[in-house]
Amino acid sequence: MAAAIIELNDHEVRIAQAGAIVARSPAAAIINGNNIEVGTAASDQAQLHPREFHNRFWYQLDQASLRRPTRVARHHADLAFKHLEQLHSEAGKPEAVVWAIPGGYGKEQLALLLGIAEACKIRTIALVDAAVASAAAEVGPGHYQHVEMQLHRAVITGLDVGTDVERGRIESVDGAGFDKLNARLVAFVADQFLAQSRFDPLHQASTEQLLYNELPNWLDLLGKQREIKVHIEFRRARFEARIARDDVIAVADPVYQDIRDRLQAHATCLVGSRLAGMPGFRDHRGNLTALSETSVFTGCEALAASTPTTEAGLSLITSLPASAAPAIVAHKDKPAGHEPSRLKPTHILIGPRAFPLSPAGLYLSADGTISDHANAHTIAHARLTSDGAVIASANSANVRLNGLPITESAFGAGDEVTVEGGTPMYFPICVTDPDAP
Repeated sequence: MAAAIIELNDHEVRIAQAGAIVARSPAAAIINGNNIEVGTAASDQAQLHPREFHNRFWYQLDQASLRRPTRVARHHADLAFKHLEQLHSEAGKPEAVVWAIPGGYGKEQLALLLGIAEACKIRTIALVDAAVASAAAEVGPGHYQHVEMQLHRAVITGLDVGTDVERGRIESVDGAGFDKLNARLVAFVADQFLAQSRFDPLHQASTEQLLYNELPNWLDLLGKQREIKVHIEFRRARFEARIARDDVIAVADPVYQDIRDRLQAHATCLVGSRLAGMPGFRDHRGNLTALSETSVFTGCEALAASTPTTEAGLSLITSLPASAAPAIVAHKDKPAGHEPSRLKPTHILIGPRAFPLSPAGLYLSADGTISDHANAHTIAHARLTSDGAVIASANSANVRLNGLPITESAFGAGDEVTVEGGTPMYFPICVTDPDAP
């Protein structure tokens, strides 16, 4: 039987077997006397027990003493052991595993990881770079950058692809992780409750915890809608607030920008599923390609099916054979100053009328009408940004750009926007006369 595959990302460690994810858990632990709770059970209490809460044990995998060591947990390695032990049990206790490791782990940390796995009675048959594995099943020849967000950092990995996917330069963007991002977003949502309902959810640890618990669900909804209504129930009262996607993106943008500043302008960028799912990250670049959450497991399948003759001397694999039938092809690199720019649209044309685009945007409907505000018939929102134009689907409509389905995408003059089941076709155009209506 093929080995299981563990993707080590402290935002959410995932285990897959036979192509399916069978266990997942955030890196979180609460030490309560002689008891340690880990995973979701711990993260759901982080704001209730902040002094007993820990979430850096995979990020800082070491044997340095905790700030408050106890008999059951002296250092980060003890917490990592407890977390892995529970995940291993939830996955059905597979005997052997392949580890997909994000860039940034040193040799001492990898050696400690192997020791923790052995203590959990897990036989490690391979260690492979997660970015290399994610790309191996997906990409064709060329140069790429792979970026994924973890809990306390983002990691950007250069990849050169020919017959093999070869790992290049690694850059760790410390502080650009979900821990910081979620704190910013929770503070913003709390402000909206205070402004709209005169209720401060940060005043009570229990309601602050509710914000953190519900935030992933709200962000998922904002990936499909321009605005959502959220609520919190406290002491038999219900408090509501409206949250706009554009406002959330503005709050998240400083963290995004820390990452974007390190991306090469002309490289095709492969975005891991965690970061790709965040509203707005891919708005400003046309060559950002989202990977599915199963890409890394697909890339490890050959290793998981292998039967190595020895477990001794394992080293991190940083090269894998590239796909013979790639789904993603790299953009050709262009010298600086010689890249033809995509023509930025100024208007959206429908029938004989052209409507001017702006940062606030236009709301398109399936019946061919255009409005400056969203309604129940809106199928897409098109707007200008500092780098170009972006269109996003709304109300779960099946919007297509040049015949291809999209959720959100950059677009330019000359493109075509349609919706499944609708006959109108919208044309972004560029009006060169500044006085044109």
